[in-house]
Amino acid sequence: MRSLWDGWFAALKKPPIAHIVSANKHGAAGIALPRQPIIQDQSMSKNLSETSHKSEAEQLTELELTLTVLWNSVRRWMSQRSNSSEVNGLSELDVFLLHLLVYRNRQLRAVDLAFALSVDDMHLVTYSLKKLARLGMVDSTKIGKEAFYEATEKGREHYEDFHNDRRTFLEPAMDFLPQQGIDIGKVNQFLRALSGMYEQAARAAASSRG
Repeated sequence: MRSLWDGWFAALKKPPIAHIVSANKHGAAGIALPRQPIIQDQSMSKNLSETSHKSEAEQLTELELTLTVLWNSVRRWMSQRSNSSEVNGLSELDVFLLHLLVYRNRQLRAVDLAFALSVDDMHLVTYSLKKLARLGMVDSTKIGKEAFYEATEKGREHYEDFHNDRRTFLEPAMDFLPQQGIDIGKVNQFLRALSGMYEQAARAAASSRG
C-alpha cells in the first residue's frame, strides 16, 4: 500500500494534472493498461483488507507522533522569544497572540484570536491579552460591549526581533526544503486541511458519546 507520506510529498512536488485523457479498454495511445490482481477467494481478500487497514492505522499513528514532536518543537522555538530586551516571562500563548495581532495588522477580539488559534478555553486567551496589555505590548479599545485588541509599537518591535532570530537561526536550517522541491505554501494548506479533519473527528466522537 502506498504510504500517506509518499502520496503527500508527491502532491507537494508535482504540479496538478491539467487534463485527464479518457482511455478505451486497450489503453490510450496504444499504451497497455496494467491488469488488476485477481483475488482467488474471500479469505485472501479479507486478509489483504485487514493488512491494508493496519498499515493505514500505523501510518496515522506515525503522523500523529510526528505532529506532536513538531508542535513541541515549535513551542520550544517560540519560547525563545519569551525573554527579550523588551519583556520577560511571556508564555508561548502570549507570544502567539501578540504575533498574530501584528501579522493580521488590525483590531481583533479575544474570540477572534481564540478561533484563529483553535483555543477552546477563552479564559486563557483573555488572561494572556490582559497580561500583554499590562506589559504595554497590546492596546485595547472598547467598541460597544466588546474589547478589540491591537499590537503597540513595543509589541511590533518584539515581533521584528523574532523575525531577526528566524532569519538568523531557523531559515538557514530549512534551506533543504527548496532543494527537494517542497512548496511551504502547499504544506500550510495540507496542515490546515488536516487540522479541520481532526477537529471534525473530535466533534463527531464527542457527539457520539453524548
